[in-house]
Amino acid sequence: MVSEMETEVREARKIRSSHESIELLKEKLMEEKGRRERAESELSKLLELELNMKKQEDEMSSWKLAIKDIPGVSSYDDIPVKFAALQKEVIDNMMKAGEANACFKQMEVALETAQLGKRNAETEAALAREKAEALKLEVKQIEMMLSMATEERDGLKNVVNELKRPKNDQGGDEAAGGVLLQELESSLAQKEFCIKEFESNLHAQKEVNSRQLEEIKTLNDMLNNEARRIKSLERESDRLRAEISLLESKLGHGDFSAANTKVLRMVNTLAVDNEAKQTIEALRTELQKTKEKLQAVEELKCQSGDAGKLLDSYISGKITQLKEQIATLEKREERYKTVFADRISVFRRACCELFGYKIVMDEHQRSNGIPVTRFTLQSVYAQSDDEKLEFEYESGNTNIIANGYTSQPDISRQVDIFIRKMNSIPAFTANLSVESFNRRTLS
Repeated sequence: MVSEMETEVREARKIRSSHESIELLKEKLMEEKGRRERAESELSKLLELELNMKKQEDEMSSWKLAIKDIPGVSSYDDIPVKFAALQKEVIDNMMKAGEANACFKQMEVALETAQLGKRNAETEAALAREKAEALKLEVKQIEMMLSMATEERDGLKNVVNELKRPKNDQGGDEAAGGVLLQELESSLAQKEFCIKEFESNLHAQKEVNSRQLEEIKTLNDMLNNEARRIKSLERESDRLRAEISLLESKLGHGDFSAANTKVLRMVNTLAVDNEAKQTIEALRTELQKTKEKLQAVEELKCQSGDAGKLLDSYISGKITQLKEQIATLEKREERYKTVFADRISVFRRACCELFGYKIVMDEHQRSNGIPVTRFTLQSVYAQSDDEKLEFEYESGNTNIIANGYTSQPDISRQVDIFIRKMNSIPAFTANLSVESFNRRTLS
């Protein structure tokens, strides 16, 4: 009985152990299934990672090819700097194109004025030539009349001389001959008086002709000067057209030249203002020269009425045109100043908002006469007014100037790393701006 019970207990134990083994096997099977599922999921993730890596490699190779095509770019960090430089060059080219267009308009106005002056001078020269021809005909008529009167006078002298000769066969007619002789002498005196008047008129007419010739020469000289000036203006106009076309082509396809890239000046003394001032000064000089010519011509007015009036009207019209041009250019200069002041103010605010620095520019000259531009930069995240950066721009080179702020150990270390070793001022200012932002945010 006891042995049977022991046998049953052993069998029960075996059955229980087998059940436990089955449960363990089931758990192991479930674990293996979970491992297999995890392995499959990891395998799918691995395939996705391989695809992503391949995409990243393709994208990296395309970026490397693009970087090789961009001049002056050797790494990914240079691309933002390059885009900033290209943006500056685009703005500079747009301003140059605007300045060139303004100069071109001024040259067109000057060319139109010169052409009008040329037409006036040609008209006056034609009138003077017609008048000279008429005076020549009149002189010829007077010379013919003088020659006829001289011949008549010589004939009367011959008749008088013959009547004065004593003749034997005319003894009874002496009284009649004396009366005829007196009449011939009086006629001869009248003819001599007429001849003297003709000679005086001829002399006066020759003087008038000489003055007219001098005036014609003066008008021809003025006409030649105007023609030379028109040719010069046309050449300048062609040059400006070519420059505008070049700038527009550069602006269209974004040419970049590190050697020709210039710093954008953010003050009111722009090249357009200087050119407008130079044009005004040149017109004032021309006006002064015209006034001097007017004083010299005043003497000719007293001697030659019609030509003097023509010259007077021409010069007065020229003076009026020059005054109108000066007034127009002065108004244009004021407009340029107002517009550029507004644009510069907007540009400064935009630079402050985009790059995080307030920029102040100051220009001066060294003792050797070389112009130097100083830029003072202050971050918008600066915690005091002493946190300023100073740079000098001279002949295409930009150098940092040491001050109390840059002498601090942290700032000096960044200057050594970014500017002196890496030669990258944009990276230095960007890193300094980020650090100032972090300090201000944390504080």
